[in-house]
Amino acid sequence: MVKNLLYSWVKDMPTSTVSRKGLTTVPSKIRKVLGIKSGDRLDWRVVKKDDKILIEVEADKNPYEFLKGRRNDPNASFDKVEGLADALIAKEAKTVAAH
Repeated sequence: MVKNLLYSWVKDMPTSTVSRKGLTTVPSKIRKVLGIKSGDRLDWRVVKKDDKILIEVEADKNPYEFLKGRRNDPNASFDKVEGLADALIAKEAKTVAAH
């Protein structure tokens, strides 16, 4: 699921500070909206729109966490789980190739 956040018009915009190494913490409000958990991958895109520069963020779920527990699903078959794993791997390969 992709959620784009555009906070340019929000008065109480969440903020974070960037360290010397370029690291920052994603504010809790943003993590909650995107459903970001530890191990998730964030894909960032810079988009120029008119005279503004926007940042789009896509949260990719941690594949292990996504697939964990599927074996207890009575509707899950090997083929379904294998298909989910293949889709995640293909998405990862496409992301890596784009960078």
